[in-house]
Amino acid sequence: MGKTIVNERPLTTIIMNENIAKVLSDPHRLKILDFLYHRNLSTKDLFDLLKRAKFNIAMTTLRHHITILKKNGLISVYKTEEVKGTLVKYYKANVKMLAYENYPFVSIVRDNREIIDILYPKFYKAIKKIMITEKDLMATISSESKSRCRICKTFHYAEFLIFMILNMIITRVLRKLLKTRTKVDM
Repeated sequence: MGKTIVNERPLTTIIMNENIAKVLSDPHRLKILDFLYHRNLSTKDLFDLLKRAKFNIAMTTLRHHITILKKNGLISVYKTEEVKGTLVKYYKANVKMLAYENYPFVSIVRDNREIIDILYPKFYKAIKKIMITEKDLMATISSESKSRCRICKTFHYAEFLIFMILNMIITRVLRKLLKTRTKVDM
């Protein structure tokens, strides 16, 4: 999982392994993660927002979901403060989650084929140039991948690292471009 920068939203857009897939299989946890990406919230704030979003959930169940999200590194305690003798914890998201209900991947590809076909050669050239000119960086990433696949004998961890690094960079670039565009539109 990528590190976050203080006072900024997380750079990681997507991470996946078996545990994370299980954690994200619950719609309550998805909604909690979405709420926490936008604002740092207390358990009470989350409870109220979930109720307004038509999620019937008990406070004990909400605490259970928070514990699971924290245990898997998807959220963390942002700050704590004492309110009327009670310790209140505020949580923040450690990842940005992009989830859209009932919109299958195949449809995204099919509906955006023209854009994909236009952008693919440009991205290919740019990434190829980076990988060739930054040979030392790529060699370091590849050498640090100690887990060779037993089936195909390739270094999946190196592939994962490169994907995650590019993912963080693209997320940061998109965030900056969207901020710039929002300022121009104002």
